Amino acid sequence: MSKESDSLRTSPSVASLSENELSPPPEPPGYVCSLTEELVTKAREELQEKPEWRLRDVQALRDMVRKDYPNLSTSLDDAFLLRFLRARKFDYDRALQLLVNYHSCRRSWPEVFDNLKPSALKDVLASGFLTVLPHTDPRGCHVLCLRPVLPPRV
Repeated sequence: MSKESDSLRTSPSVASLSENELSPPPEPPGYVCSLTEELVTKAREELQEKPEWRLRDVQALRDMVRKDYPNLSTSLDDAFLLRFLRARKFDYDRALQLLVNYHSCRRSWPEVFDNLKPSALKDVLASGFLTVLPHTDPRGCHVLCLRPVLPPRV
């Protein structure tokens, strides 16, 4: 008997392995917090984000998306969902609605979102519609100013 046929004979096939013996598919890498201690404190105070509950909260939102919107084609990775939770101070229902609205806007205005690059926005930025004020606020944050252009009166 050849060495190859002998190894085929003695090694179990995937079909013969029990469900417990099969290795599960690899999990996508989970969220790794990169916030400074100062930002962790700020997130706890202002957003009610608790590092010890963060992954539980993300999983809760992920489960809601799967249950309530099974056909929504969205990323379900931790970092992506965490953005929506933070934007709504970890209120699951409001974070879910924001995620649905986000996708609704992307579908409604593909001409805006399909090619969303700084170069595509060059004319808008050059028009002065959006400007950054020269000084920061008392906390050191930059302030953006929107100046909508009114249509001429007829």
